[in-house]
Amino acid sequence: MSQRIAICSGKGGVGKTFTSISIALALSDLGRDVLLVDADLGLANAQLMLGISPELTIADYVEGNKTLLEVTNKVDDRLKLIPGASGDASLANLPLGALSDLYEEITSTFHDSYIVFDLAAGISNQNMHLLKLCDQRLVLFVDEPASIADSYGVLKLLHLSDKLDHTYLVPNQVKDAESGKKFYERMNHLCLSFLGKPVGFAGAINEDQAVKASIRQRTPINTSFPDSKAWYNVRTIATRIANGVGDTVLNEDHEH
Repeated sequence: MSQRIAICSGKGGVGKTFTSISIALALSDLGRDVLLVDADLGLANAQLMLGISPELTIADYVEGNKTLLEVTNKVDDRLKLIPGASGDASLANLPLGALSDLYEEITSTFHDSYIVFDLAAGISNQNMHLLKLCDQRLVLFVDEPASIADSYGVLKLLHLSDKLDHTYLVPNQVKDAESGKKFYERMNHLCLSFLGKPVGFAGAINEDQAVKASIRQRTPINTSFPDSKAWYNVRTIATRIANGVGDTVLNEDHEH
């Protein structure tokens, strides 16, 4: 069954777009049809990391100049991209009703695909609206006070909207699997203590020089560094998503 997956972070600069692209690529690599939507509507850059230069963006569709299929780009046999627009404040502040219409059009047009939404950082009304609409939510964060605080802010708002179910943490740039799990447990303890509810664990992603190198080269990590730790971590997360583990709790306990 296809899924609509939102990937977000409380603050920028934690690897969210790279992770969104890589999870989309990993799902494609697993034989799923995938649509990646650059939903950082005003400051998009997924196309840069994929090394493509689309002529049309989502702005052309929203403004009524092109159809949704016309602004959709083929990345490989199974992966498509709807690129966002950069420097367009009107898109970043799209009314929530129009955003709902856009979401419905995308999900109905690509109803047989896994749809990965790469959201903007932060807790804007637009971001929170899309997060609540999706089937699963991955919250990416790193071991820095600002990232932890801002990610907790996202989780708190989701909890207030009764949307903490099917929300999963992804600690990024961790030293190893053990430190990643401990990092998750710290954040989960915060949620249990102050929200009275746990949050799921999707898996951690290692700090890996291959990530920086693939971004500099503007080539996907699965082709430039297929043996890297980070790609292995991303494939593990994508496999859990593809296997439907997230229907209950995306958690390592299900792996044993």
